[in-house]
Amino acid sequence: MGNDGLTRRGFLGASAAGGLAALAAGGARSAAGEPSPRPNVLFINTDQQRADTLGCSGNPLARTPHLDALAARGALFTSCYATQPVCSPCRSSMVTGLFPNATSVVENNIPLPAAHFAWPRALRDAGYRTAYIGKWHLGVEPVPDYFDLWRGFNTGWKHFIKEEPFYAAPGESDSAFRERLKKSPPSVPKGERLVGKYRPDVEADYALAFLRENRDRPFACWLSFYPPHTPKEAPKENIALYRDSIHPEEQAVYHAMVNRIDWNVGRVLAELDALGLRERTLVVFTSDHGENFPFRWNDHHKRLCYDQAANVPLIVSLPGTLPEGKRVTDPVSVADLCPTIADLCGVTAPKDLHGESLRPLLSGAPDGWRGEAFVQNTPYTPGKGRDAAMRERCVVTRDWKLILNTERPPELYDRRAAAPDTENLFGKPETRDTARALAARMEAWAGRTGDTLASALVEKWAAQWA
Repeated sequence: MGNDGLTRRGFLGASAAGGLAALAAGGARSAAGEPSPRPNVLFINTDQQRADTLGCSGNPLARTPHLDALAARGALFTSCYATQPVCSPCRSSMVTGLFPNATSVVENNIPLPAAHFAWPRALRDAGYRTAYIGKWHLGVEPVPDYFDLWRGFNTGWKHFIKEEPFYAAPGESDSAFRERLKKSPPSVPKGERLVGKYRPDVEADYALAFLRENRDRPFACWLSFYPPHTPKEAPKENIALYRDSIHPEEQAVYHAMVNRIDWNVGRVLAELDALGLRERTLVVFTSDHGENFPFRWNDHHKRLCYDQAANVPLIVSLPGTLPEGKRVTDPVSVADLCPTIADLCGVTAPKDLHGESLRPLLSGAPDGWRGEAFVQNTPYTPGKGRDAAMRERCVVTRDWKLILNTERPPELYDRRAAAPDTENLFGKPETRDTARALAARMEAWAGRTGDTLASALVEKWAAQWA
């Protein structure tokens, strides 16, 4: 595992290990040696953001000073993979720690069944005050009842607000909420109208208010920004930063959207500092999938196992308890976030989750870490003349990536190459043993997760590496 320093201050490994041990014993320790409260949680995710859109990830054109500073006060994971590079399925994994085949959310707009374990529910049951702000995309019939504050929407709202946003109550169905609005239309004072504002700015305001209101109790705030998902829209001042340096225009706007998100993340982190909560708050930043640009064989913004669509940013920070300035290169999964949050907050998660706590990687003791990440994928949306039967499974290790498809030939990439996912090495005599070993990993993973398609694909292509 890499430990490249992001700042000069670095960290003391023994001190970090001690902090993690204290958390394992039921919480960190205060200066007086008394158990400290369980950490608050600020979970921030974006939509359709590639891992290489951050300055701290090596992008010289990115302007993300606040996210870079967050990485300097935490751990930057360079190889975090979406469980499925499309919105709803990967979000179901964020909530539950399961892969989409187990959550049943295998395509967009499928509601998440309420019976699954959900880390926000577990934290609320443990006494946390919970909030959800932003895009949800996991069904609102009803709105999840384990959020005390709901400022969410299912999907599709414009980045610039077109009409005043109103929100259902936690546990209320969206349809009943709409009927309630018809019977009693709300009014908004002139000075508080939001039409025309950039939605992430307003959502950050909601988060700031929630932090202030709950500064004296444990809280979990999930802030889910819709950008940089299409449509490509950003304030003019952000677009101006990139118009002359990034082409085409669409990608200039894409980076401008990330820049505006970064500004809003900075506002929320500054509030944590102002409230004296920064070292008592676990901050997680990630995304549900990346952006497929330039287009490959699939002219879709996501739905590919290549890094541009499947590799997402991940930063985990809890200063004073977790290491600072750490860079982790081991492959991890979005499914690992749920058990990690439960672990670090001292709540019990089911033992049969597909994800695993990232504690070993955060503590610098990765012995026993699985060393691989998996991706499920549906390359095309059914219909429009496309092959609805086409499916993929992918396994990623530190050095290799194997993609098996129901229709296309297998693909094998050396992750150490200068340009990732470009030279397919599958079928070469010198890589046959590598393909066989990766297929065995995929087969074992399929058995653990109940992914019958993965097993079928291994069998389908087995003659290629026999």
